[in-house]
Amino acid sequence: MTGTQQTDARPTPPRRAGHQPPPAARAAGLVIAITAALAVIALAFALPAVNSAPREVPIGAAGPQAASAQTVDMLERSGRDAFAVTFYPGRAALTQAIEDREVYGGIALPTAPGEPATLLIATGASPAVAGLLTQMGQQLGMHTGMPVTIEDLAPPTTDDPRGAGLAASALPLTLAGLLPAIALVLAFPRAPGLQFGAALASAALSGVTIAVLLRYVLGSTTTNFWGVAGGLTLGVGAALLLLLGLGALFGKAGLGVGALLAVLVGNPLSGLTIAPEMLPAGWGALGQLLPQGATATVLRSAAFFDGAGSSGAVAVLVCWALTGTALLSAAALRHRKLAAR
Repeated sequence: MTGTQQTDARPTPPRRAGHQPPPAARAAGLVIAITAALAVIALAFALPAVNSAPREVPIGAAGPQAASAQTVDMLERSGRDAFAVTFYPGRAALTQAIEDREVYGGIALPTAPGEPATLLIATGASPAVAGLLTQMGQQLGMHTGMPVTIEDLAPPTTDDPRGAGLAASALPLTLAGLLPAIALVLAFPRAPGLQFGAALASAALSGVTIAVLLRYVLGSTTTNFWGVAGGLTLGVGAALLLLLGLGALFGKAGLGVGALLAVLVGNPLSGLTIAPEMLPAGWGALGQLLPQGATATVLRSAAFFDGAGSSGAVAVLVCWALTGTALLSAAALRHRKLAAR
């Protein structure tokens, strides 16, 4: 007779892959992480606004040298390094410099006693700087006793006198480059060619759509519609291709880093709501080297100055677009090598 082997019927406890903190601790950690992320986002948007002040804002002065020197002395008393003054031989030269976006505005001093001075501003270049120059003109009149008239060479539209529409477009422009990149990377992770074509179509559609909203819904622009649409298309396309290239080549990690830089750095430093020279020292210049800052410059130049002064910003956007295209090409080459294996 064969005997039966008895086995232990007691259940074996499940093996733990590793020690995990209790649910309450994990929930607390999640709440702390989310709070920290919100604090970082709040600081990224609030610090540039809180610390904004005029720093070497380029303006001009035209008129007799002695009177111009008095103007510089008054400006130095009104604020440290607030303005960087360039002298011009006459009002016509100063006007041309403003229209070419070399300076934000300036004062044309009288050439004869008793004549009024003329403060030339360009609200389209920056409503914030135009407001500062208006205050400066009033102070000049009070200190010198001469009348000061104001002339706006790039006035805002009647439907949007404060220029709020252009300022409010900063975040939508960032999202127009970010959201399609996320969708394309997640939906077509191994199709760089399809991603590239879809990105170009998305950029063109977004550029035209935002231009339509600015002109026909918000009334923030009235001229050069296709110039505005073209500039927006280039700006959105540069940001979109860059983010798409990072996602295609480095996966979700690259896309995440690019998204954080776009939202936390590029958008607050774009200078679209104020002016790059009013951001903390160095940050305004950095912002102009990023897609959002360059797009802001192109947008204002196209909307109010027929594109004058935007060549540098266009070059920045083209470089970013080429960088994104190169990253996409590298991702396509890697996928081909993997497929060949």
